[in-house]
Amino acid sequence: MISPLSGKALATTSVSGVRLLGEGGRLLLEAAVLPAKVPPLILGEQVSARVAERLDNGQFAALIKNGLFTLNLPKGMQLAGDTLTLRVTSLAPQLTFALVDQTADAEVQDGSVDVSLSPASRYLTDLLHSGKSVPAQPGLRLDASNQDTAVLAEALKKGADKSGLFYESHVKAWVDGRLPLESLKDEPQARLGQSLETIQGPSSTAHGKAAQAELGNLVQRQLDTLENRQLQLEGWAWPGQPIQLMVEQEKTAERQASGAEEGPVWSTRLALDLPMLGGLSARIRIVGGAVQVSFATEEAATEQLIRDHAGRLESGLGTAGLNLATLSVSHDEAPS
Repeated sequence: MISPLSGKALATTSVSGVRLLGEGGRLLLEAAVLPAKVPPLILGEQVSARVAERLDNGQFAALIKNGLFTLNLPKGMQLAGDTLTLRVTSLAPQLTFALVDQTADAEVQDGSVDVSLSPASRYLTDLLHSGKSVPAQPGLRLDASNQDTAVLAEALKKGADKSGLFYESHVKAWVDGRLPLESLKDEPQARLGQSLETIQGPSSTAHGKAAQAELGNLVQRQLDTLENRQLQLEGWAWPGQPIQLMVEQEKTAERQASGAEEGPVWSTRLALDLPMLGGLSARIRIVGGAVQVSFATEEAATEQLIRDHAGRLESGLGTAGLNLATLSVSHDEAPS
């Protein structure tokens, strides 16, 4: 089975060259720059590439599966329109696409029409480029060691709700009268606009660039959420303890493969690196009122500790009205 290309397989890198495919004379375009997180790609897969910007160095930027790629443009080649159809022809050692769009092929032969970019394409490209320069801001600020369950649950809900990932839907809710304006103002996009309004003078330009970079990072995270159908949050489990959290509704095929019953199945993964227990990851699946929990630990002692205290976990879930259906613990030197 052909393995898909993912961000784990390739990091951001530069390659060069554009070649002609031996049969049929189709153009092969090699990726010059890959996004930090490469979307899944399968050999032979046909993808749509939206041309975002033509660069001065004979390259062009294109959005493929919500990832911003830079592809080499053959000398003298000009494209009509801003959407291309490409086929993945090679994953390694270099990611390569074949140009399969017939209209684009004709324009390659003529060399007569230039790329026409919409203002929206240029704006989105600028945002995504600028967003690469800033790390994501922690969206969760919890205190799990001191907060009771109800307070912790509300803090998690607020962290997701105010992450900025759902800003546009919240704007619609405000327009429809279902959300107060003060709640909307508490989201990152709104706070950025408010901060720019209060800054004037020479420092306004620098602050404007910083705001654009932060907004670009937010937009990239929104695109990733739409593409992968996963809510990913980072922050603090308690002061000084980083945490990574991912929530997703499992696809129908995945539920059927696991033997799950009909109905929505939610899966949550969290990862921690604890001072005394080492690296630890957990996956929690909720199927109706039943909970399936699996742990992966770096330390063998941590694995045994979890097994020894499994009864406390089952009791705690029972108090919350949930049934612990299965519990698995594995020891792995590098849990995911």
